[in-house]
Amino acid sequence: MPISPQERELVTIAVAVACGCKTCLRENMLVARSLHVTDKDVADAIKTAANIRRSTTDALEQYILSDFSETAEPEPDFSQHDNPRLQALVSVGTAFAVNCASSLKKYVATAKTLDIPADDLQEVVGLSAYMKAVAASHVEQVMCPEEFEDETNTLTDYTMPFGPEHCAWVGHCRMMERLQAEEPEQEKRAASGGK
Repeated sequence: MPISPQERELVTIAVAVACGCKTCLRENMLVARSLHVTDKDVADAIKTAANIRRSTTDALEQYILSDFSETAEPEPDFSQHDNPRLQALVSVGTAFAVNCASSLKKYVATAKTLDIPADDLQEVVGLSAYMKAVAASHVEQVMCPEEFEDETNTLTDYTMPFGPEHCAWVGHCRMMERLQAEEPEQEKRAASGGK
């Protein structure tokens, strides 16, 4: 089963959290709303990403403090979740985003037990790599504002590391531009009581 647009957005929201990119999170929340992603699914993706980010940092600290000896990590268990497939996709994307190879291996292995095809996992990793690059571009903009003076650098200008021909975001970029253009109109309507 190919990744749905809703699953794709939940992965990108999780990766935005993992990367600590508020701009990415805000933009992808707009897209998620337009795709009618439930608040519960968004909250679950955010919680999962925050937990993985935190546990990866804690594990790294333990690794350093224990003189670089490996400690056993618990095996992932997605059976308690309403949607184990979605939980696995979000976890794979987040583990890739935080550069944790040991967690990524475990989440990929667990995803395979759920019969998630390798193509879906590759797409998640591609989305994660792309979002990491976009998050980095926001930081670069702070450090090198002269390169972004005309503000024409949009998501469409920042290609995925695997090459633009593999970018699953062409439609996403266009949707973001449309939603950002509509946002002021929606705010005006809300301020005037919906008229």
